[in-house]
Amino acid sequence: MTSSSWSDTPKRLVLNLRFTGDVATREPMIRELWGGALCLSQAQHTQEELETLQKRAYKEIKGVFSGSVDELTGQVEIGVWLATPELQHEVDEKCGKGLVVLNSFLRPVGS
Repeated sequence: MTSSSWSDTPKRLVLNLRFTGDVATREPMIRELWGGALCLSQAQHTQEELETLQKRAYKEIKGVFSGSVDELTGQVEIGVWLATPELQHEVDEKCGKGLVVLNSFLRPVGS
């Protein structure tokens, strides 16, 4: 089965869409185009807002070597050489608690 045939078969596919704002008002418009299974969910931040935050993190956090936007959690994940609790607290203060998650490349010996 080709990929186009999957997308053209509403019985075989669940369309998942995330929106900021009032999700319920979007369903009638979507239903005009899609008659299959549908999952609508609420997003706190737009993709653009998260991408802007990711770019800001690259500039403001020392030791950044990677970054990504996780659309499902609504968070920005940033890879740093050493993510200390103090650095995470500083990032939480600047960006909002839990919005930017630091992932440490280095780990303390014995952990």
